[in-house]
Amino acid sequence: MKTTMFSVQDFNKFETNSKIPKYQQLVNSLISEIDLGHLKSGQRLPSINETSEECFLSRDTVERAYTELHRLGVITSVFRKGYFISERDPSKSKTKVFFLVGEVTDSAKSFYNSFVNNSGKNVVSDLCTYNYKPENFKDAINSNLGNYHYYVIMPHQIEETEETIKHLKKISGEKLLLIDRQYETLSNSYSSISYNPEEEIASIMNKCIDKFEKYHTIDLVLSSREYFHSEMITGFRNFCESHDFDYQILDDMQDEKLESGHAYMCMDDLDLVDIIKKVKVEGADLGKEVGLVSFNDTCYNEVMANGITVMSCNPIKIGKMAAENVLYNKRGHFYMPMELILRDSL
Repeated sequence: MKTTMFSVQDFNKFETNSKIPKYQQLVNSLISEIDLGHLKSGQRLPSINETSEECFLSRDTVERAYTELHRLGVITSVFRKGYFISERDPSKSKTKVFFLVGEVTDSAKSFYNSFVNNSGKNVVSDLCTYNYKPENFKDAINSNLGNYHYYVIMPHQIEETEETIKHLKKISGEKLLLIDRQYETLSNSYSSISYNPEEEIASIMNKCIDKFEKYHTIDLVLSSREYFHSEMITGFRNFCESHDFDYQILDDMQDEKLESGHAYMCMDDLDLVDIIKKVKVEGADLGKEVGLVSFNDTCYNEVMANGITVMSCNPIKIGKMAAENVLYNKRGHFYMPMELILRDSL
């Protein structure tokens, strides 16, 4: 059975200015069509000349693509009959997922590991980082277009610009899942798991205001190592000002003296441990003279220093929700509220 692999219109969807060679774009696209079931085992491909004419590509480009596909075992050639999609064992087919995160922080690792643990053995996940740089973000997307069934992306520190939306639109909306972010100008066909950090932090702190009232100052300790939403600072400031709390916003705890009567809210585990060490050295009473809250829940928080209070958008639950999104093809925008786990440190 003869089938056309691409139309000219389909191929023109690819980036002519892309750093990916055209032969590789052709390879990626055909593999994607097979993985998605649009091309079946045994189907005949158009000849090199037919593909060259239809896609306005040189014969050498198409021949190189076919040679690579043959090397990968994706297609087979039959003398005087042409090229065919190779037979594949359905039981060995895998759903491929591309993960893109800014950096592999503790929370990103927890999220990714939870996704892997909940998605099962028939899902293969590849993790990539863009180091919070828009150019790397764009290149990572372009370099992996057509290679995966789903794209799970944490666009931290990536602003909603025309350029950002342009590159995200290259991914079919039904394949795209954004974590911790929504873009208003991106079509509604994509899915997301997010929360409202400004409202959430104020709401959580209001729920345990009696705990904070034991302290005269609340310190929000930021981090250069762990991503955080800038809206969290706004929510924190609004809470403190509306309840007449003195407050400080600190870059880290490295050069800060531990103060009695202060409650410290830490973005990063290193600052958390630093405070616990200072409490121990100075003989302070954690939970009474000094308060401590973590924004990153780990298995150690429950047992460390008799228990650390946590305010967190649980990355393990988000990972499980993302896995269900992929496994059961759930589409839509899902909300994951922050959680409060009160322990002895506050």
